[in-house]
Amino acid sequence: SKRMAFKKLFFFIFISLYAHNNAQTYVKVNGFTLPALMLNAGIETKLTDKTTFQADVFVSPWKSLFGNRMLFAIGTLEYRYYFIESFKNWYVAANTGVAIYRMQKYNHLNLGIHQEGYSILLGGTVGYVVKVNDKINLDIFLGGGNAQSKYRSYYNAFPDIRADKEEGASINGSGEWIPYKGGVMISYQIK
Repeated sequence: SKRMAFKKLFFFIFISLYAHNNAQTYVKVNGFTLPALMLNAGIETKLTDKTTFQADVFVSPWKSLFGNRMLFAIGTLEYRYYFIESFKNWYVAANTGVAIYRMQKYNHLNLGIHQEGYSILLGGTVGYVVKVNDKINLDIFLGGGNAQSKYRSYYNAFPDIRADKEEGASINGSGEWIPYKGGVMISYQIK
């Protein structure tokens, strides 16, 4: 299944980055999303004096939040360029990712309809890293870009009944510019 292939790909990337012997590497968790019981975790490893590579996942387990469905998983791969030195001060990044979801789109909140599908993401991130001590950094960031989505719409009260009114529509699609990354990563150096 697509979901299992997605999990295997990111597990392989995380293990590969962790096993990279000669690079400075940080594991990180988003302190901004944890109070909402949503996990956003990643691993970032140094490529050159000014570049790094990061892989991260963002998972929301909420089948319903304030009456709206919020069940999703996003995985992104990101190439970062630091203006001064890797893991210090300002950076910009290019990223790509995949999202799978069962949730209301932003323009369908509180309508009793949710969407189930996937999105392909392509965008950028801007951030700033604050050094706390020799092992811990705070990574403050915001990112987003273009999401190309394919989904089906269902009624919340009748999850097996399609809410799509278009005749013959097997799957809907949309493309939009949205924010999909942000927060404060607490980063711990493992190498």
